[in-house]
Amino acid sequence: MIEFTSDQISRGEALLGGIKDALPKAQSNAINRSLITARAEAIRSVREQYIVDASTIRKTMVIKNASLNKPSGSISSTGSPIALSKFDISPTRPNSKQRIPVTARVKLGSSKKTIKNAFIARTSNGHIGVFIRAGKSRFPIKQLYGPSVPQMLGEKNVSKKIEEKAAETLDKRLEHEINRILEGHS
Repeated sequence: MIEFTSDQISRGEALLGGIKDALPKAQSNAINRSLITARAEAIRSVREQYIVDASTIRKTMVIKNASLNKPSGSISSTGSPIALSKFDISPTRPNSKQRIPVTARVKLGSSKKTIKNAFIARTSNGHIGVFIRAGKSRFPIKQLYGPSVPQMLGEKNVSKKIEEKAAETLDKRLEHEINRILEGHS
């Protein structure tokens, strides 16, 4: 959680004291911009460690903006585990002619691991996934998954980077918004 310091608030009140609703407006604008920056940093930080598309990460994130009446904002991520086929796998397409062992890699910098008894298959809706048999018989089969986006974002070094960037942006943007209001009001 990132908050305004008492110094920032008192400085803003001193500069914008005579202008109606100026400080809450500057604060909400600064919060909203820092939320956008935090989302971008979250995507960047996750992609530095995991082999996953930016769109996959962005789809799970929801920003709740601040307003004059509600001077707080939030960014949250919800989602289920991502199919292993969305990461770095080999082979990438189903092959019924020969049995090629399936290898997969989820994190950047790691080596591909062979998944015993796994195979690539196309489901009836066209999705290509990595599957294993649930028992000795042909069916049922179950799909293999990697981590979810919230799990990736929950890593200590990832969340630390996001918070640092958001706090830095909040500080810069509050200054910028105060100056913008003062220039427009003079």
